[in-house]
Amino acid sequence: MTLAARDLFPGIENQLPPPALTKPKPAGAPYQGYSFKAFVRKVKRRTPMSSRAMIAPGASRRIAISDLLTLGGDDRIVLDPRTRRNRYGSGVEPETGAAEFASTTASTISSAALDHVAAYFEALPPARSGPETYRQAAQATREDLARLCGLPSTAAANIILAPSGTDLHLMAADLARGSGLQPLETVMADPNETGRGVPLALRSQAFGTDAAHGTPSEIGALLPGAVAGETTAIDLRRPDGSPRAASDVDADFERACRGRLRAGRPVLLVLVDVSKTGLIAPSPACAIELKRRYGDQLTVLVDACQFRLSTESLAAYLAADFLVAITGSKFVAGPPFSGALIIPDGSAPRLRTSNLLPALSNYSGREDWPNEFNGRNVLPDLPNFGMLARWRAALYELKAFRSCPAAEIGAFLSRFADEIEAAICAIDGLERVEAPLLKRFDDGGWDGAATIFSFRVTDGREALCPARLQALHERLRQSSAGGERAVHLGQPVTISCGESQPRVALRLAASVPLVVEALSAPDGGEDVIARAIGALAITAFRARHG
Repeated sequence: MTLAARDLFPGIENQLPPPALTKPKPAGAPYQGYSFKAFVRKVKRRTPMSSRAMIAPGASRRIAISDLLTLGGDDRIVLDPRTRRNRYGSGVEPETGAAEFASTTASTISSAALDHVAAYFEALPPARSGPETYRQAAQATREDLARLCGLPSTAAANIILAPSGTDLHLMAADLARGSGLQPLETVMADPNETGRGVPLALRSQAFGTDAAHGTPSEIGALLPGAVAGETTAIDLRRPDGSPRAASDVDADFERACRGRLRAGRPVLLVLVDVSKTGLIAPSPACAIELKRRYGDQLTVLVDACQFRLSTESLAAYLAADFLVAITGSKFVAGPPFSGALIIPDGSAPRLRTSNLLPALSNYSGREDWPNEFNGRNVLPDLPNFGMLARWRAALYELKAFRSCPAAEIGAFLSRFADEIEAAICAIDGLERVEAPLLKRFDDGGWDGAATIFSFRVTDGREALCPARLQALHERLRQSSAGGERAVHLGQPVTISCGESQPRVALRLAASVPLVVEALSAPDGGEDVIARAIGALAITAFRARHG
């Protein structure tokens, strides 16, 4: 279906690997515009005659959007031709009947969101150029995101769109480095709690074999023109997997920042909220004090890519002059990838004048950045309609969530947390991975409730090793012969490396659609909780019996 996407959006061939499959438009050739209805007709024509009878009315436009969801990212969202799933284990077609609790990793688009995105693109007015259509749509996306985040309309001028959270770290590091030639020093949490590609991105190194607009590259290669940076990772857990004391973690972050600032280099502090296993580090109080002490010498980036964050907490981080990275593909449960970097008003005047690394042109287009950022002029005028489609799906889910009363959200999530933690402790073969209470600011918002629950799995004799846990995770995604539903959980994560082999855990998580379902149901969410407990029981059973 990639050919269909190319026909709909001229210029999208820059997002499609391998380049040999594309035919770039000749220089000076006029843009013919596009029509979503014409695109749908082309999809139908390319469908084998034997399959056309099975396409329900309106289904062809859904196929077109499903195709688009795989474009404008990197190799992580390319579908395996055999399984029709990406590296996260999710596909691009809605699934029915599965127990969906994998939002710590990725979710499959809902049927309602897919219909919404198809209708959105069909309603886009024809334009004289692809870039002009994209410019208007990207600006509307920034404005909608600002509104749904509880921010003033002017905040849209400070929102940068990007394919993924890893891309956001790359861009934030470039902004933090500024126009100087000194390498950027970054202090961050253990990459096992954030993402394997994050340290590479923070050091301006290629973190994937493909990029949204780029050609294949070698992972770890320094981007052209970049100054190699350095990263310091702080452990958040002990060798046995238990969380370290928050005061000890804060002391390590403070010590690392202080030492690097004394060397006179620019420093980026990455505060993760929340990590893969539900941790916050360093504490907001620690980061606020460091920012107060060092001012513009220290840039603070809040890695809120899980986006398990209330509007009040988001506003507090921005008021502290912290950059905030969010995505629409974790808690919000939109399809991967969709990211946004929100720049605080305090730093915006300085960062808007910063030069950008030209090599960012492989990852970002000019209209992904607001007009106010001067550095955007080095970026190509290339649209990323795939990213836009994924953001529209996420915004659809987020809008429904924002319509729910915050007090009811908090009450349900607290009850969900109590029930899930009790179930993990009660089910034989599961071992709870401890996570401390979430502490940010003194607002008591719904985001004080845990929404990520990590647990180790045993076969009755010993905990599963990484290879066996990965195999179990993959088996769970398939319905069993006995009629058990498929179970979608967060991918295995390493919680400690201090032994002969790493300790690994699976994760069950709440998500925006689950909260909306719970608060819309007459049973008050009992079915959501029962499905979650059932998913845990199936996991323990399959670990023992295959």
